[in-house]
Amino acid sequence: MGEETRQRERLCELGRSLHRRGLSFGSAGNLSLRLADGWLATPTNASLGELDPARLAKLDHQGQWVSGDKPTKETFLHLAMYRQRPTAGA
Repeated sequence: MGEETRQRERLCELGRSLHRRGLSFGSAGNLSLRLADGWLATPTNASLGELDPARLAKLDHQGQWVSGDKPTKETFLHLAMYRQRPTAGA
């Protein structure tokens, strides 16, 4: 299993954990994770309790959508955070 695949699985596990504990409901909340070649983000209108690793949105370092489902409408917030904090991983 490659590193990106592991990271996709991990992001989905974290989403399920947040959902199970009642910290996110419906399609509220978004997660993202930095990769060597860009970053992953939860798709728009996705429930954190039902994330599919293969459907996570992948974006490049400039925030352009590369693959997967359409990313959250709040990608600009995640991108701003990654730019402000270059060592942040998620």
